[in-house]
Amino acid sequence: MLQTRSHWLAALVLGATLATSAATATADTGTPPAGHAGRLQQTLGLTNDQMNSIRQLFAQHAADRKQLSHALRQSQSELRQLALTGNDPAAIQAKQAEVSQLLSQSVAMRVASLQAIAPILTPDQRAKLAQVGLGWPGHRGGHWHQQQGS
Repeated sequence: MLQTRSHWLAALVLGATLATSAATATADTGTPPAGHAGRLQQTLGLTNDQMNSIRQLFAQHAADRKQLSHALRQSQSELRQLALTGNDPAAIQAKQAEVSQLLSQSVAMRVASLQAIAPILTPDQRAKLAQVGLGWPGHRGGHWHQQQGS
């Protein structure tokens, strides 16, 4: 029964890791690529001043986001290795807790970013952003991603 639980746990961890690793697969630059920022500006009807303020906010925390993204990718990789090759349930559980804690930090950082952006936007722009999300290509789950080929 313990072996069955371990296999179930490993499958669950692997599935969660694979799902989140897609969201953090490439470097977090902290600011949207210029073309994608233009789409956001157009979608929300942002003024140049609003866009510059948003860029400044993202730039202020770019290093922290990049460091967190790197730590999360590394921990997820280690968790995958443990789940696939390790027979130590305690090590797997500890690494899973580490990944969960990093994911929690990532969510908190995304929420803080949205809270910082909110006062820059008009009520209509906030409603539109809430509806469509940060819906430009390359942005998934609060992380900026470089597009393939760029």
